[in-house]
Amino acid sequence: MKKISLRKIIIYMMNKGYFNFLNDYTFLKMKYRLCLRKKLDLKDPKTFNEKLQWLKLYDRKPIYTTMVDKYEAKKYVASIIGEEYIIPTLGVYNHFDEIDFEKLPNQFVIKCTHDSGGVVIVKDKKELDIEETKKKIEKSLKKNYFYSGREWPYKNVKPRIIIEKYMVDESQKELKDYKVFNFDGKAKIIQVDFDRFIEHKRNLYDTDWNYIEAVIQYPTDKNVKINKPKNLNKMLELAEKLSKDIPHVRTDFYSIDDKIYFGELTFYHGSGYEKFIPEEFGEELGSWIKLPRGGGLLISGNVYILVRFIENELTDYKVMCFNGKAKCIFVCSQRRSKDGLAIDIFDNNWKRLPFKRNHRTLNKDIKKPTNFNKMKELAEKLSKNIDFIRVDFYEINNQIYFGELTFYPGSGFEKFIPNEWDYILGSYINILNSKKS
Repeated sequence: MKKISLRKIIIYMMNKGYFNFLNDYTFLKMKYRLCLRKKLDLKDPKTFNEKLQWLKLYDRKPIYTTMVDKYEAKKYVASIIGEEYIIPTLGVYNHFDEIDFEKLPNQFVIKCTHDSGGVVIVKDKKELDIEETKKKIEKSLKKNYFYSGREWPYKNVKPRIIIEKYMVDESQKELKDYKVFNFDGKAKIIQVDFDRFIEHKRNLYDTDWNYIEAVIQYPTDKNVKINKPKNLNKMLELAEKLSKDIPHVRTDFYSIDDKIYFGELTFYHGSGYEKFIPEEFGEELGSWIKLPRGGGLLISGNVYILVRFIENELTDYKVMCFNGKAKCIFVCSQRRSKDGLAIDIFDNNWKRLPFKRNHRTLNKDIKKPTNFNKMKELAEKLSKNIDFIRVDFYEINNQIYFGELTFYPGSGFEKFIPNEWDYILGSYINILNSKKS
């Protein structure tokens, strides 16, 4: 009897929901290590697979849920490129028993709208085993596809059944998928899957239809000649329209009798766990993904908070206020740099003060915020009648945004260098007045 490794058992258990209790960050780190036998670097991701995991955590736009819903995506895509590229829908159902098979044509495709794999291809209705089909579809309807790979867009897709027109290409036996990999609205490579129900293979091509000597999970076969679609340029044009302003999305199309049909939108190819041969090819694709600036994840037990920054080097202006008077400003920058956080300190006239805390300083001219005076005014309003409080702001596109209020910076345990500044700032806090009140 063939032994199954513990690694494969744990991956199987993760896919089946035994680890749903883990937060997304921990789950992705664990599964990435098991699937690819590498440590996942989320602080400085470089490869295609690493960046897909990063995007799962930090690029969570509500529209993505619409884009992965196999029914809603059709309406979304049609609104951008037109109805003529959409495969006809024969019906949408909440429950399997709602389907009236008598009214369906002899050939059709049954899918679940919320997952990957919940598909039944019916080539001859007379041979359809309805009970087996029901078991498969109802099992898929009960599953939340999000948990197996933490692909966030799927988390809130409503589970439904969609039935589409059955279609084949020139082979008369299958429908080849032209999967266009797009990066910020620019088509870069095309993956063509074939013989999926025999011995799954896929060939890779650049946008000029030159064969790429590389593998993504499944073997390639350069001896299998796949003709360049006559409508390739149009396909790429449509792909770029659908992928505009998105760091990475795969747009899938079919070509039938030289007519293009939309397939689906995929944000995380292979859920970010497929192997690249050579590995450098995965690094090249990774270099094409420009991550949205910023992002962070704070974890406490099984609770996590997603922190989204608008800019990579979002500067934090921490105004130190004493009984409603702004005295100095701590300027925090470069949080995500390799050298770590920098803190530069200025007085309320934007003159650099000669001390520092536990962190490095940039020791260079730092531009005063455009709205510096307004920032101080707001800080003083918020700190009125409070012995001491730190009021944090950001300035983005010349607009002020509130950050947080802090009563005990560093919990009162951070050093002052030189130490005399601990006494200077301490002198601004009148404890005797506080006791009298």
